[in-house]
Amino acid sequence: MEVVILKSFTYNENGGNGAGLVVVDSDMSEEQMQVIAADVGLSETAFLKRIDDESFNVRFFTPVCEVELCGHATIAAFCYVGEKLIKNKIGSLKLYQNTKAGKLSIDINYKDKTVESVLMEQASPKFYGYIDNLVNYIKNNEEQKLSIASSLGIDASSIGLANYNIKPAIVSTGIKDILVPVKDRQILNEIKPQFDLISKISEINDATGYHVYTIDKEQVYARNFAPFVGINEECATGTSNGALGALLFKENIKKGYFEVLQGETMNELSQVCVYVDENGVRVGGKAKIVALKYL
Repeated sequence: MEVVILKSFTYNENGGNGAGLVVVDSDMSEEQMQVIAADVGLSETAFLKRIDDESFNVRFFTPVCEVELCGHATIAAFCYVGEKLIKNKIGSLKLYQNTKAGKLSIDINYKDKTVESVLMEQASPKFYGYIDNLVNYIKNNEEQKLSIASSLGIDASSIGLANYNIKPAIVSTGIKDILVPVKDRQILNEIKPQFDLISKISEINDATGYHVYTIDKEQVYARNFAPFVGINEECATGTSNGALGALLFKENIKKGYFEVLQGETMNELSQVCVYVDENGVRVGGKAKIVALKYL
């Protein structure tokens, strides 16, 4: 079995989040896909099967479970499609992926017959409300509380944005995330995640994980923690930043095009491009093939 290893959301040809890709040319069971994803060991592996000239079925697996959608694995998969499976590499090309989050469009942009960028449509934003720093749950018939701030190793006063009144929110554009604002970039970079607490709070809220963000001189920075699905931290997350784009648009903080820098503390600084308006959210970036792995 050949697995293509790519890095998505590279920044100045560096950084990027690793993803596996398997091009499926025959029937493969869910159990087989899960075993392969675990062997690959990256945060997500995409299994892509071509349906016709424009459409592909895509499934996404972490090392421990299937997820409905994955931004960086989508960018990786369709960078490969654009480079290896498409003959006419001129201008822009629109394709479609059928995922468990729905049928979503993909735009591949070429420059000098090479993939310059891949832009993916996100599922329609779903807002599940705002939550306070303290999360309530029932244990042994008694009400218990967990602190989002404590789960990040920061003080409760660090939650929020310096210039905006906003609380943690649960949003999905394909994957349900808890979006946690922090006051500044230093706080973001000094987070000491308590993965057991993050997992518990994610489970209580039926969310994949945390997407923690701040805005510094109009630049958005983020970190992503999803230990509940087997991913402690990722250096670039497309779908989570899609959810963030939807929230910032709803709050009149960002609209149109903006960029998110992620992975700074992992020495894998990555760039996710977000475009959001009243018609929805798209995210994208660049990707590159880095290796082949044989299982």
